[in-house]
Parts: sequence; structure tokens; C-alpha cells
Amino acid sequence: MKLQIHRLAVAEIDHEVDYYESRQVGLGAELEDEIEAVFAMALRFPEAAPQWRKRVDRRVAVLDRFPFTLPYQIVGDEIVVLALAHTSRRPGYWSRR
Repeated sequence: MKLQIHRLAVAEIDHEVDYYESRQVGLGAELEDEIEAVFAMALRFPEAAPQWRKRVDRRVAVLDRFPFTLPYQIVGDEIVVLALAHTSRRPGYWSRR
């Protein structure tokens, strides 16, 4: 499996990492580490995360320590990360990506 990250997801990740780092030194790095762990899990076990709205090809992984999900789509041998979505804001806004 290969990992691809949607350009808007890259911007969201960068923004949130910078925000958390500005709140407390090292917290942004912890968020990055958790995101990387989810990427590794998705690459190793692509179907481990729950399906999104009964779509077999879309999954939503939940971060443990931060209020975010990483929705992704399985496309052939690729995992396409669609967003870094806050759990309490605009549910499903990323669904058209």
C-alpha cells in the first residue's frame, strides 16, 4: 500500500500542528506523532478503521489524544487521506474530496 495525502488535508494538518505547538511547546509534535501512527495503522491494516456511512472504500480513523479524525479512502493499492477533521466541527465537510 502507498499513502497519498489530499492537498487540503496537508494544509489542515500543518495548521493544526502549528496551532497546538503555539499553545504548548512540543504539543504540535505530539499531534504529528499521533497522525503518523494512524498513517502507519492505515497502511498496515487499511480496513481496521470503521466505515463511513456504509461506504466500503471510505474509513474514518479516530485519534486517541486529540479531537480529530483522519478520514481516508482506499483506492486500489493506495490510502488517500482526505482530511484532518475536528470531531466537533462541520461533520462530513470533506466528503466531496
